[in-house]
Amino acid sequence: MTVKLTPWYLVRHAPVAAVRKGIYAEADGAANLPNLPHIKALANSLPDEALWYVSPLRRTRQTADALRKQMTKPGEMAIIGSLREQNFGDWQGLSFEQIWQEIKELPVHNWSLLAGGTPPPGGESFEALYTRVGDFLEENMAVQTERPRVLVTHAGVIRALIGTMLGLTAEKALSLGSEVFSVSKLLHQSGQGQGGAWRLEFLNRIYL
Repeated sequence: MTVKLTPWYLVRHAPVAAVRKGIYAEADGAANLPNLPHIKALANSLPDEALWYVSPLRRTRQTADALRKQMTKPGEMAIIGSLREQNFGDWQGLSFEQIWQEIKELPVHNWSLLAGGTPPPGGESFEALYTRVGDFLEENMAVQTERPRVLVTHAGVIRALIGTMLGLTAEKALSLGSEVFSVSKLLHQSGQGQGGAWRLEFLNRIYL
């Protein structure tokens, strides 16, 4: 029996312009693209003829466009709404100190400002994001399995993707590192043996 292997490359967008400590001031802020050598280095790490899935937010689309310009045959690109960042609702643009005043009596997380089950007012919890990302995977894992995937998205989405792929709880997935302009790679296979369908090849390889 031949086992099909499909590489998945998870790219976090470039830094955001005018960022400060806190949740990004704008939900759809522009990317501050790095110098061309950094863009070329990341682009050279990605496969040709891939299926690209990109968050609709500006910083991810700008990052994807910059990378694809450095590639000869990147493959088709689709904008996927379910890959947008977690909705931080009324807390969008607040500093960490301001948010802490709102959550200091709530459950805490060792590696994240918000615990997985904490929904910002008017927004969504990481657990809700987990469900959204899981639905995306269910819909797309079996599509053209002979072709690699490149996803350009956000830190929360990447943590949720890897957590779902490896069977982690949402709370454990929040501990995964995902820096700006980084790549993580996983392999998906069709084998029916033990060990699961996914393998983590590398995590959070940074190109800045």
